[in-house]
Amino acid sequence: PPPPILLTPLSMPQRGTWTCKATATTVAAAAAMTILAWASTRLGHGRAALTHLRLASSSRAATRPRAGLPFSLSLSPARPRPRSAIPAFHAPPLASATSSSAQRGRRGVIRALKWLVAPLAFAKGAESCIGLQGGGGRGYSCAAAPSADCEEGHADVTPEEIRGWAEEGWSSGELFDSHIHVWGDGAEPYPYDNPPPGSLKTVCDADKFVAAARKANVHGALIVQPINYKFDHSYVTDVIKRYPNFFRGMALVNPATPADEASKYLGGLKADGYVGLRFNPYLWEGSMADEAGVALYKTAGELGMSVGVMCFKGLSQHMPDIKALLEASPKTTLIIDHWGFFRQPATGGTDPETKVSEEAWKDLLALAKYPQVHVKVTALFRVSGENPPYEDLKPRLTDLLESFGPERLMWGSDYPYALVNGGYCPSADFCRKIKTDFGLSDKSFGLIAGGNAARIFS
Repeated sequence: PPPPILLTPLSMPQRGTWTCKATATTVAAAAAMTILAWASTRLGHGRAALTHLRLASSSRAATRPRAGLPFSLSLSPARPRPRSAIPAFHAPPLASATSSSAQRGRRGVIRALKWLVAPLAFAKGAESCIGLQGGGGRGYSCAAAPSADCEEGHADVTPEEIRGWAEEGWSSGELFDSHIHVWGDGAEPYPYDNPPPGSLKTVCDADKFVAAARKANVHGALIVQPINYKFDHSYVTDVIKRYPNFFRGMALVNPATPADEASKYLGGLKADGYVGLRFNPYLWEGSMADEAGVALYKTAGELGMSVGVMCFKGLSQHMPDIKALLEASPKTTLIIDHWGFFRQPATGGTDPETKVSEEAWKDLLALAKYPQVHVKVTALFRVSGENPPYEDLKPRLTDLLESFGPERLMWGSDYPYALVNGGYCPSADFCRKIKTDFGLSDKSFGLIAGGNAARIFS
């Protein structure tokens, strides 16, 4: 039989949170882990021995214990350490807690309750949303909930530090996240049009993202208007105005806009700080390349706004529309989101129901003949069939580098959905490894890491 607990390192960035995966193969081991984690934290006399124990189970795992019950443990270092100094299978020295005894006590009670309730959920064979970690790989399931990096992990980042990081903004050579979403809790004055998954409702507002970016050493981001608010851009607009050095905005275009009002409509969005438009083909009743679509696309180019296309159900079916738009306005920069979604369905690559579409991949590479087309190397979890560090994406990235060159690729995370599928830091780590894995120059790597995004979304 397998050992009761298996440890696997997941992410060990030079700064931020180190994460490993602990898989308990029996319910007894799951219970023991919760008690051990609680005791080590509360009896550590102010030392955050285990800042989080994140649990994610499915009914199948709970009823068949030896199938594995995935855990995650987050270990927060006191200061950045070189990778060579991190033991392969041992926890590094941990930071002393800086919060007051009362604050530690309150947090300890909350953690203890969560951890002690967890084994009961496993015993009943129910899905657990305690902690929030992407165990199952399904983009919106309860078992795939956000990592502690962007939940309780924010407790040690002060509002002053968040503001300071946001005010610094991006500089050449640093990471700029080309694809994130942020939203509030749905209360006035920012009510939802379409609520997000419950596990993501309160963990991904703008300040929480800046805190997560600070830990991952990311210095700016493009906010793509979330479908939660549909065409009401007031939340994202206010965020851009609050942190103008850190955020840029991509608006969700309304396909019902009359063609003769395209200039006025887009001019208003640009005045509010938006530098691009998202074309969601599933909001059109027919073709994206209809009269309104072409007018909006052309006007975007005239105003210096890029257009991102979100082919969530696969690129190939939208190729005729995309080619029609490209030929209608060669001066408009077009961006293909998330590697063209070449793995379908786009619920997460570790979902056994997903399959790679080589047809979609060939269609994506064929778009390289249009010099105005760029590709977002984003949402790694949606196109990889593996967990971090997403090694199976290397041949795909080789294809993109050969076809588009580093001048037309840009890294991004798809936050907050990245949280529920591997975490935010592993996505940033993937980007940093591109330089060494592919032998890129500082200039070429800098373009992918943030230079191209900073130029296009200026």
